[in-house]
Amino acid sequence: MKLDSREQRSTTTIHSRQQGGDEMRHAIDQWLSQTKPGGTFRSSFGSSTLPPHEAVKWNDPSGSNVQTVRRVDQTTASEQLQSRATKLARADKARTNQRAEAKRDASTTRLSGLLEKVRFFSGSDIEFTSIAKSPETCEPGQLVVYRLGNDCPVELISQALARGAAGILTEQILPAPIPQAIVADTDRALAEIRSKQTDRPDQKLITIGVVGSAGKTVTAFLTASVLRDIPCRVAYQTDLGSSDSVVTEAGTAKVTNGASLIDALSDAVDAGAAVSITEMDSAQLRLGAYDQIELDIVVVTGRDAGSNDFGPSPIECAFELVGQGGVLIVPESNQRILSAAHAAAQTQNIELVTYGVDNAADVSIRTISQEDGTLTAMLRHESRAAVMESFLGRGHFAECLAAAAAVGVVTENPLPQIAESLCKLRELPGRFEAITTGDWETDQNNPAVRLDIGGSPERVKFALQAARCELLQTPASSIPMTLPMHASSQANATKRPQLWCVLAVSENDDADTLMQYGHLLESMPDHCVLTCAEKDKPKFLSMSHGVLDGIQNVAAMRLVADPNRAIQWAHTEASSDDMVLVIGGVDRSHPDSERRSLDAVTQVITACAEERQQARQANAHPASTNDLPAPNNGSDSGQPNLKLFDGN
Repeated sequence: MKLDSREQRSTTTIHSRQQGGDEMRHAIDQWLSQTKPGGTFRSSFGSSTLPPHEAVKWNDPSGSNVQTVRRVDQTTASEQLQSRATKLARADKARTNQRAEAKRDASTTRLSGLLEKVRFFSGSDIEFTSIAKSPETCEPGQLVVYRLGNDCPVELISQALARGAAGILTEQILPAPIPQAIVADTDRALAEIRSKQTDRPDQKLITIGVVGSAGKTVTAFLTASVLRDIPCRVAYQTDLGSSDSVVTEAGTAKVTNGASLIDALSDAVDAGAAVSITEMDSAQLRLGAYDQIELDIVVVTGRDAGSNDFGPSPIECAFELVGQGGVLIVPESNQRILSAAHAAAQTQNIELVTYGVDNAADVSIRTISQEDGTLTAMLRHESRAAVMESFLGRGHFAECLAAAAAVGVVTENPLPQIAESLCKLRELPGRFEAITTGDWETDQNNPAVRLDIGGSPERVKFALQAARCELLQTPASSIPMTLPMHASSQANATKRPQLWCVLAVSENDDADTLMQYGHLLESMPDHCVLTCAEKDKPKFLSMSHGVLDGIQNVAAMRLVADPNRAIQWAHTEASSDDMVLVIGGVDRSHPDSERRSLDAVTQVITACAEERQQARQANAHPASTNDLPAPNNGSDSGQPNLKLFDGN
């Protein structure tokens, strides 16, 4: 859902965008001058050294507005009394020159000047005006892109010839009498074209990449919260949405990599942003989808899961994108990542900063207490320290807090200000989110429910560990247990709170991932329910077999294909002292679908809690004695009336 429309931005908003960077700290100004000397970035980190200017607007006889800019200190009375005819002539000449310049630039855009590694067929070069969105919407002079495996070559060639396309960008030669540019990867070629057309926007702001197997979105939002308090305009691209530092949107287009990411960085530069934070996909990193961007800071979160093949590590690929003078922020506890970071720091002349929780890292968080969903800790760096509290994720995102604090330390922010900024973010949708009804009595009489998006074995393990840690802090309840009739007293039996896990698998999970899910479900929760999303129901049986391959006691797992019924069953069977952890089953194709899926799951959980509360209230007020059935005086009066309960 867009919070604002790019096509309807007012002149006031655009003017405020251009002036919004004047409040930037001198530390970041010094950072840019050191890391990107000679850059053409906008001077938004301090007062401009140029003389003051003044804009004068007036209407010419044709009815159009003409705006001229002149220096205030050099304005004379004769210039103010200049004839309107002369001004109109100058304005017309300027407009004519602009049209001629634009026409010349549009007609002389050569593909050879935008791509380094390209070969041409049926010509030595391709001159084009722009890149067509699709062959069906191609206009004369545009460049058509042929995506191998997605487009029909016969239809694309016919559309390109009929609509007067300037050429075709392709990965293989097509049998067509039209100029063709042969590249190794069309997506990477488009990113390179957009990067040069927009004059390398990544060189005009501080670029921060967040990579890892878990915690990327949380770390990105925490980092944005820290940098905004500099004050500083911050743009970001995450799974939950994107922002150019002015307009925030969670639409149907996911800004991840390639040309779309270049356009997002260009919009951030136009909006006056000083920093851009990008959540980087591990699979796309290995494919080189971010090669057209130079990073200033790389933040590693979670664990390096590695892979079963001989391909490159996503984290090492991210290290290669860091420019000279950049910074690597890595966890102290992971020796594999730490050794790779040391090797990159030595070969690329970049700085290394470590973070951690309760260890001797450069930036560390020392836990004081973690009770009632609140983390109280001490943020430490060198000889400085600051006390902080965090409610994010019920206090289970300490490593993400430390990673974001390391970014604040690198950008030379005071430690108390960093601690205060980290406390502002209290909850994120689908990140170990506590689901409540808003009614205290209803929540007390129902099991606690936590919702996490999952998506990988590392994230599922983190959610299960966080839930188990929270259950260990819950005091055990004492319930009376009646002894045999010959006993003369009663004793109390302690009931330990139990963890119920509802895991939704996806058809995108491979066999090894499903086996890891099975091992986690058997070893960590007390009860487990396996389900899937609505669109994956036809393949649920085969996916279930993959999960059962990692389980020894297959009878301990319950299989329910419908995700809503799986949640309802677990919520009904759990007691009020237990916890139900719902993982996965969320459509993460784009931010809008993810938020809608999370809202749908939340509504199901809330409905279960309300129905359970209504049933409890009904049982608390039994029917009157007049409505009770008459006692049975038959021959079977001494026999108990037994009923078989099948649990359904």
